[in-house]
Amino acid sequence: MTDCGFPERAARTERSRMQFFKTGIFLAVALGLSGTAQTVSAQQTNQESFWQTRCAGPSRSAETLICEASQSILQKESGQLVFKIDLIFPAQKGTPVFQMQAPLGFYLPGKIRLAVDGNAMSELDIGTCDKRGCFLSADATPEMIAAMKAGGKLQIDFAPAADRRQTLEVPLAGFSRAVDAIQ
Repeated sequence: MTDCGFPERAARTERSRMQFFKTGIFLAVALGLSGTAQTVSAQQTNQESFWQTRCAGPSRSAETLICEASQSILQKESGQLVFKIDLIFPAQKGTPVFQMQAPLGFYLPGKIRLAVDGNAMSELDIGTCDKRGCFLSADATPEMIAAMKAGGKLQIDFAPAADRRQTLEVPLAGFSRAVDAIQ
């Protein structure tokens, strides 16, 4: 492929394609292995920093800020994103939203099931997928937030294939502190 006489741009485009291809292969292999849960971690060493917070808005007024508590679950060896979890508190005290980014390459009709310390909490449908992954969201009920604040681990149950399910445990250490800081 030529890029109108811009060899640097063509090289960058080719590197991007190769990285996208490698990432896709990595996720397909990672999700296909039965030991995925052992190779995935939140990569932070301080448990209070598992959950990060951030707020943004058109002004510094509390009424206009959109705040979120989030955690990214990364593959230990490569640092590749496996799941990203966000609890979003909209401006004007709107209904909070639980949002997830999941990798490409898992069985979509299998849905993603959430539990806290083994107690079923929710089942999420895929909203949309693009080259970054698949996105799911649902209203974060007060019961969901309370369970996560009181719990030790969030279990994400997903299907890497039609005939197999897998569970990944996400530490909730620091979740309560993060949510209290942004509410």
